[in-house]
Amino acid sequence: MGNIYSFWETWLIPHVEQFYHNKYFTAIRKTFYVLIPFWLTMSTLDVIDNLILNPNGLIMSSKGLNLGYWITGGLSGDDFLNSGFANILLTYKKIVDIGYKIITILIVSILSKYLAEIFDSDKYLTIFCSLASFLFFSQVLNTNHSEIGDYFSRRGYFSAFFVAFTSSFLFAKLTKVKKLIIKTPESLPPEMANYISKTFPILLTLMIFSLMSLILNLLNQSFESFEIFLSQSDIFQEPIFVMLYQFIVWILWWLGIPGYAVTSKIMELGYIPAQLSNQIGESSKIFSTGFFEAGVIHVMGLMIAILVFSQHDHWRSVAKFSMTAMFFNIQEIFIFGLPVILNPIFLVPYILAPLANVFVGYIAISWGIVPIFQVDIPWTMPLILSAAIGTHSIMGAILQIVWLIMDIFIYAPFVITANAIETSADKAVSQ
Repeated sequence: MGNIYSFWETWLIPHVEQFYHNKYFTAIRKTFYVLIPFWLTMSTLDVIDNLILNPNGLIMSSKGLNLGYWITGGLSGDDFLNSGFANILLTYKKIVDIGYKIITILIVSILSKYLAEIFDSDKYLTIFCSLASFLFFSQVLNTNHSEIGDYFSRRGYFSAFFVAFTSSFLFAKLTKVKKLIIKTPESLPPEMANYISKTFPILLTLMIFSLMSLILNLLNQSFESFEIFLSQSDIFQEPIFVMLYQFIVWILWWLGIPGYAVTSKIMELGYIPAQLSNQIGESSKIFSTGFFEAGVIHVMGLMIAILVFSQHDHWRSVAKFSMTAMFFNIQEIFIFGLPVILNPIFLVPYILAPLANVFVGYIAISWGIVPIFQVDIPWTMPLILSAAIGTHSIMGAILQIVWLIMDIFIYAPFVITANAIETSADKAVSQ
């Protein structure tokens, strides 16, 4: 263990700390900090929608308490779903969807504001360029409005980060080119003159993103046949591929980048169709969206390991504060508050635990111990309960409990090691 301490203290921690304090990653972290209350708000509204107000959910439909039957005076089945009351409930869902779209706009705005400080460019014009570029990039002017929501939903988070970075960088660089700055009359108010002088950098930035959007449209058409080929292959059900997929997801999260948002195309091509196929009884796919819905359960394992094994007061307080949100699959408060993000102590278990969960889940389902995930469960559905509903079996809940116990033991040695490092660091400071 002494060699491990020495490696962490003398090489890994100093290098990762430099990485952690990188100004661009700092901007991402600050953006997440601002967005956390909005995420919590929308997640709460999402839980209310899916658990209580959903016409097809556990409370209102005949699959659960059938409360809708009593409220509507005896309507059930299609009659209930077509009723005015059910339509009102569906309106609430639209409100929730709009809330998530607003978060994507907030990502672009807030991150652009911090990047403007880094690039030393005008804050308001940088935000404007990023928002306009995002609209261009997301093809808002495209007549196919069915695809627009993808760019403003949780799938659009990666697009938001990408556009905010690139547009802010382009605008800042272009404003440094003197030939692109319009010379204004001295008689104009200074603030007005400053904004007018930046017209060409704004124009060029938006033209670049318009061209980029056009190119992506052409590429998308070219890749359609390849995507069809991928969606019809069995690669998404191969355990090795799933392991690689989960490795990428969680290494991205450790870097502070939303892993599932970046890899949403994999979910769209491979695991959403698998879930739908399971749901209508056409197949029995092991890996589907339901399998991954409780992906953050290993973070709950770290939380419990800290409460049991850690003597670090800060960590314990963050774990207690984040517990409720984590129960609903919201990990951001905990992983940024501890932090887990870019923390070298937790890198190995943060990657290892979800991979172990995939392996154990694959064995349990392929051997027939646990049924496949048949129902598409909302991501905010509470842990344990989500698996029981998703598999229509108590064995689904038991699988998640096994995952949780296993994850606690995976994290425990690292939490204990962290205690030793923190203790030695405290002693060094006191001396």
